[in-house]
Amino acid sequence: MNRQLKGKIYPIKIYEVGREKILEYAQATLCTNPYCTDPDFAATSKYGVIVAPPTFASVYCQLAMRQVFEDEELGMNVPRVVHGEQTFEFGEVVKAGDIISTTTTIRDIIVKENAIGVKNELVLVRTDSVNEKDEIVCVGRWTIVERGNE
Repeated sequence: MNRQLKGKIYPIKIYEVGREKILEYAQATLCTNPYCTDPDFAATSKYGVIVAPPTFASVYCQLAMRQVFEDEELGMNVPRVVHGEQTFEFGEVVKAGDIISTTTTIRDIIVKENAIGVKNELVLVRTDSVNEKDEIVCVGRWTIVERGNE
């Protein structure tokens, strides 16, 4: 991979959070939280609308992260990629109607040799997602592993 891309910042990706998308996501993930699943309950809550489960971050970050996988300049061998690790640090609650802007940055590209001498390349990525009020809703840290040849 092109290690010179350390520090690269990709174009901001925008995602408008739809009520139906939250309801569909909640159903698909078996979420039973009434803030996420019951429009009548949510309307009387302090949020006034349906809110997204925290893991909904995977939805609005997907387009932003896709840029890394499709970056020809990076030269990632996608068929050799496995999921390494991801963590999320949450800020403001994401609500139906929010407009989320996500910035993606390559933090580092490193090589790690495993116990049998295979060199794997790790791409460390950070996503910063803010709402329309410029409030942080989620900071994601992602590790993408490109397996080396044995």
